[in-house]
Amino acid sequence: MAKESGLNVRLYVEGYDLSGDANSLGSLGYTNSLYDITTLDVSGTKRLLGPVDGSIDVNGYFDNASGRIHPVFTSNSGSLPTADQVVLVPLGSAVGDPSIGLVAKEGNYDTERGDSAITVMSTFHGNGYAPEFGEMLTAHDDTHSSAGSGTVVDSGASSSNGGSGYLQVLSVASGSVTVNLQESTSSGGSYSNFMTFSTVAAAAAPAAERVTMEGTVQRYIKVTTTGTFSNAQIVVGFSRS
Repeated sequence: MAKESGLNVRLYVEGYDLSGDANSLGSLGYTNSLYDITTLDVSGTKRLLGPVDGSIDVNGYFDNASGRIHPVFTSNSGSLPTADQVVLVPLGSAVGDPSIGLVAKEGNYDTERGDSAITVMSTFHGNGYAPEFGEMLTAHDDTHSSAGSGTVVDSGASSSNGGSGYLQVLSVASGSVTVNLQESTSSGGSYSNFMTFSTVAAAAAPAAERVTMEGTVQRYIKVTTTGTFSNAQIVVGFSRS
C-alpha cells in the first residue's frame, strides 16, 4: 500500500460520527510495559514484556448540537461517561483500508477558548484492551437499504488466532438489523458466518459493539446484514489476532 495523507481518516465513537467536529487524532497505537529484570551477570538492561496499553487523543471544535462532540463526550449529562466507549478509526475511505479499534474509558474532556473557536480535547485510554489494527469492511460508513452483502476483502491469507470485530450503527430508519461477518476460502466461493453482532433496532441506534472470536478466519471476508429493516447506516472493522 502506498503512503497516504490523513484526508480520509474518520472518527466513530459509540455509534456517532464525530469526524465533522474532530480536527486531529494522536497516539493511535499501543505500548508494552517493560519490567526491568537486570541481573549482576549482564552488562546491559534486561526486560520482560508487561501489560499492553494504548490510547487515542482527540482534538476538535466545540459543537453542542445533538449527536455532536460535546454531548457525546459528556454522555449527554454534563459529565464524562462511566461506561466503556467503543471507538473505531478508519485510516482510509475504501473497503479493505486499515482501521484502529479500541474499547476505552474516556479519561478527560477539556475545552479551551483560543484566538477564535472553542476547542475540545479528550483522551480515550484502553480498558483491558490495547488498540487493535485491522481492516475496514465498509467504506467509512455504508448504508444498507435492506438485507444484503458488502464488498469482499482479500486479507492475503487466512489466520488461525481468531480476531475482534468492531461495529458502529449510526442509524436505522425502521425495523431491526443484524450485522454478520462472513468468510470464504475463495473470493467467489461459498460464504458462512464467523461472527454475529447484537441485533440493533431503530430505537436503539446509535449503538456500538466489539465482539471477539477464536479459531481460523479464512482469507476472504465480508459484512452482511439480515433482518427486516430500512436504511441501516453501519461502520465495520475487523482485526485478526
